[in-house]
This record gives sequence, structure tokens and C-alpha cells, in this order.
Amino acid sequence: MKMSYSHELLFVAMLSAVLHLSSAMDCKEVWERKHETADCCSAPAILNLDNLKSNIEGQEGNKHEKFFCGVHNLMKEQNLVDDEGNLDVDAMKQNTEGFDDEWKQIAQQAIDHCVQKTESMMADMEQRGGPKGQCQPTAGMFLMCLGKASIKNCPADKWNSSELCEKVKSGECDKRGHKH
Repeated sequence: MKMSYSHELLFVAMLSAVLHLSSAMDCKEVWERKHETADCCSAPAILNLDNLKSNIEGQEGNKHEKFFCGVHNLMKEQNLVDDEGNLDVDAMKQNTEGFDDEWKQIAQQAIDHCVQKTESMMADMEQRGGPKGQCQPTAGMFLMCLGKASIKNCPADKWNSSELCEKVKSGECDKRGHKH
């Protein structure tokens, strides 16, 4: 049986879609490549994370304790959080002063949103017996929220689209209980 040209195109399109789906990035790969997401948005960083890696590596404990202690230490060095984990919203918003108007507004809204979300999560944690690690998780929880908000709200002219970036922006791999 001979296929018409339009049938051949449809067959090629369907085959391409199936092949693309089979090679599409899964959430496990997104998590393994999460360090690459810093390149998704070229807008100025809301927080200075230059020394984040060294702060995390310099901590003791499991990977979660190292992360929470490292982020807390970094934000404390920048006077953005105190010993008890209280976030300094005004100091964080000072970091946005040199941004263009659109990004400044987005960044300040993200800060407000993430402070509220972090405070709510900390209140829930307190009701369940409080944080279990050696460091307050407030700064780390705030930073994770801010990272997601920065990607989801990145201005179109600052967005560097890729399969990884689009997957992160969709939030598909954020959901609790999702297999990573």
C-alpha cells in the first residue's frame, strides 16, 4: 500500500512525537540537574549566592542539615536572617534597588510571598514539635521558595528556554509525593 504525501507527514510527525516523549526529561533527571537551573533566568539574582556552595560544604551533618545550616550561615553573613531564623524583609528588598522596574516589582512580590509561605511552613512545623535539625530551616525554606518564584516569574526577555528550564517552570516536579 502506498502512502500519500500527507499520510507520510502525519506518520513522521507521530513518530517524532513518540520518540520525543520517550526521551523527554523525567523529574529524577530534573533533580539531578537542578544546579543548572541558575541559567534559566538571566535577571539579576535577588540574593547574593556566591558563597552558598562553600557555606554548605563547610557544615556538618547529613545533606539536609548541611543545606539548611549553610543557607542560614550565608544569609546571616548578609544580615538577612538572625540567629532565631527571623527574616529581614527590608534588608532583602534593599538588594533589589538597582533592578529595572519590572524585575524589581516581581522580586519584591516574590520576597513577600516567600516570607509569608516560609512563616506558614514554620508555624506548621512548630505545631508538629518544631524543627529537628541543628540549624533553623527558615533561610533554606525561604531560599527554595525564592528560587522557584524567580523562575516562574522571570520576565520573558530574561528567560533562557530549554527542556530543563521549562520543566522546572511548569512546577511538575515540585509536587510532594512525585517520584523523583
